[in-house]
Amino acid sequence: MSTPHTTCWTIIRGAAAGDAAQRQEFAKRYAEPIAAYLRARWQSSLLAQDVDDAVQEVFVECCRENGALERASESKTAAGGFRGYLYGVARNVALRFEQRRGRRRERQPPEGLITHGLVEDEARLSHVFDHAWAAGIMREAAQRHAESAASVGEAAVRRVDLLRLRFGEGLPIRDIAARWDVAAESLHREYAKAREEFRGALREVIAFHAPGSTAEIDAEAGILLASLQGG
Repeated sequence: MSTPHTTCWTIIRGAAAGDAAQRQEFAKRYAEPIAAYLRARWQSSLLAQDVDDAVQEVFVECCRENGALERASESKTAAGGFRGYLYGVARNVALRFEQRRGRRRERQPPEGLITHGLVEDEARLSHVFDHAWAAGIMREAAQRHAESAASVGEAAVRRVDLLRLRFGEGLPIRDIAARWDVAAESLHREYAKAREEFRGALREVIAFHAPGSTAEIDAEAGILLASLQGG
């Protein structure tokens, strides 16, 4: 878990400088949105078998000398944050793989190759990346919320469970109230408090990945929620 003074740029700079632990942390945090993007891009192609190799090449491109992480900066990535910057790196690596496949195809018989449709609609693929990114942010926020609640006490832990039942299992508040044998009115108040506590955890996680003002963090939260709601 990061400290209050750590941001993604702490990890990015450490990984760019060759710190092994920071490179491992960088890969752990960002592998899934990269892989999700590549799987979606190559789902109808023989390149689907190369997703793992391409993910590794993205990390090589990021961490090599004079690579993408050395070139990245908060000012350069301000428009889309590091999320947008990493998407661009993944897209460039995908194009490189497709170019290699094209050159090999010229030297080999075409039988069995499925190469049509490699370049899909970029808006759709960008959404796939953002959706996977947002899902990871929500998991991290849920973990932070649970850890924070555990340090506060039993009532806070119970509110975490309330959110799990409401959103994870889709139970209405009245049904949870009946299950717990408590008044629905009081549980609605606890539910409102639980949601505010989760929003606080979510803001902390977003501030790690996209440092900025309160307004910028809230705007990023809106983008992430929209990505999840869009499927």
